[in-house]
Amino acid sequence: MLSRKKLAVVVIATSALLAPASPAFAAQLNASGATFAQPLIDACKVDFNKDTTHTINYTAGGSGKGRTDFSLGLVDFAGSDAAYTIGAPANLVYAPIYAAPIAVMYNLPTVKDSIYLTPSTVAQIFSGFITNWNDKAIAADNERVVKTPVFQTKTVTVKDKNKKSVKKTVPVLDKAGKPVVKSYVTKTVNIDLPNQGITVWYRTDSSGTSENFTRWLKGSNLANANWPKAGNTTFSNSTPTGITSLFNFQGASGSAAVAAGVAGKVGSISYSELSFATDNKLPVANILNAAGEFVAPSAAGTSAFLGGGTIAENGIVTPDYVKSIPGAYSLGTTSYGLAYSSGKDATTQKLVADWFTYILDKCPNKYPEKGFAQITGPMYDKAKAQIALIK
Repeated sequence: MLSRKKLAVVVIATSALLAPASPAFAAQLNASGATFAQPLIDACKVDFNKDTTHTINYTAGGSGKGRTDFSLGLVDFAGSDAAYTIGAPANLVYAPIYAAPIAVMYNLPTVKDSIYLTPSTVAQIFSGFITNWNDKAIAADNERVVKTPVFQTKTVTVKDKNKKSVKKTVPVLDKAGKPVVKSYVTKTVNIDLPNQGITVWYRTDSSGTSENFTRWLKGSNLANANWPKAGNTTFSNSTPTGITSLFNFQGASGSAAVAAGVAGKVGSISYSELSFATDNKLPVANILNAAGEFVAPSAAGTSAFLGGGTIAENGIVTPDYVKSIPGAYSLGTTSYGLAYSSGKDATTQKLVADWFTYILDKCPNKYPEKGFAQITGPMYDKAKAQIALIK
């Protein structure tokens, strides 16, 4: 007969054999960077943890903060909406794994229809030359014949956070990564704008979203010079006028803060990734593109626009703001995962590559409500090639 002590040992040993096998290890990847990528990262990191047991710790302090932390070796990877201008580490890999529209959001509760804005008018608002919503330039944008694309969509089935199958609607993309425009709607709009002062909310931190927004303002206004300065990560450094002395400008750090500012004050306007507008229940403007179409911010419009740009050998995507691209939302932008090509722990490097691949392949179609485009075609091929450089 076994003694009680020996019996206990047998029971413990048997229980250990019957227990489910635990993963070899569960790691945490630490990162910082763009607020632009935060909505998709926050949604997908939960699924990544369930699928792999690994944790993503991402602090969204802005693209500038991400690049600084990455250069100092403080993080395993970073996120940035813009490339380095100076200080890039020698072992840097750019991976274009995010793409989404920058939305022009506003707070006008008495206006029930989404408004229409030309790049010229947006430039005059964000430089302080237009200060009231009933300005004649805004009125002209909203009393005209407009042409808008309707994209072909499809229904896909994905697994939610509880592993249940759910159906999501996503745009149809061809082999080149371009969305399919099913038809166009042409109509006459006549939207009355109120006699309401404009409060412009802008990013005060070093921001890739600010850089891409101000690049668009410059690139889309070449003919009329409403925005003569080049794009800049610091919004106030790119404006044609000194906005710090203007009464109707209000700064805040991060996309979440500027979106909350707009939501909290009638008459406000700002720019951020589409998801922040959606989360705050804010309407967004239809923006005139170089093809003469007014397009709302969407994953499909972003794919159309970025498909007309160029991709450099190092993975940097350069958009073309004056090229006539059907269906293009010209405020669409690419955002990058920053990784080290060498010199880091091999296990960590593999996990970074796995995470980038997970974001690229699985997340946009799983969470289309976040507004991110599913990257396909040449940009997808370049993203995969860049991820392969993470050793």
